[in-house]
Amino acid sequence: MANLDPVIIKRRRIGALVVLAVLITLIWGIPQLFSGPGQSAVEPEPTATEEAISAEITDCAPGVVKVEAMIGKFDPEAKVAETLNSFAGNSEPYIWYEVTNTGLVDCRFNVGSRVTFFTITSGEQTYYSSRDCDRSTDKDLTVLLQANVPLKAEPSIWERVYSSPEGCSVADGMQQVPTSGATYKIKAEVNGVISDEFRFILN
Repeated sequence: MANLDPVIIKRRRIGALVVLAVLITLIWGIPQLFSGPGQSAVEPEPTATEEAISAEITDCAPGVVKVEAMIGKFDPEAKVAETLNSFAGNSEPYIWYEVTNTGLVDCRFNVGSRVTFFTITSGEQTYYSSRDCDRSTDKDLTVLLQANVPLKAEPSIWERVYSSPEGCSVADGMQQVPTSGATYKIKAEVNGVISDEFRFILN
């Protein structure tokens, strides 16, 4: 079989690239034809940060926002959290909160770390308060709270330790809190809204 002229091969390659480009354009363009002015081909984020919130959205009215304190286990890879009220001796609980706009309209609310606090008590004694932790990098974060759509915070580990102005982790040299069936209560505060207490046991 005779070898093809290099010029012919080059022309065929260019022609194939042109056809491929046309196909890609058609495949990309067709879905856009079915997207109206208020639609997007990309799924929107479940919440919006301050930069993306419409100026027409106002701050949440007093009494509209509900906060729930959560403690349980968390799978960082699957992003799945489950609340628990009892923990085995070799497990480290994760703590987080859920915030809900119970009103009828969307509103703005600050859920930043600067205004978020966790407190763990037993009886009259406070064993852990996130106010004791290093808060030098804490920031404000205003988000859009859609009406009656819960927003869950990212869980973080509580190492079962006391807190104090000297620290709030094992790395800070803090001691473990009593276990062996000890009962505790956790509450969360977000931007001045305080949750009910959630009771749990450390074995």
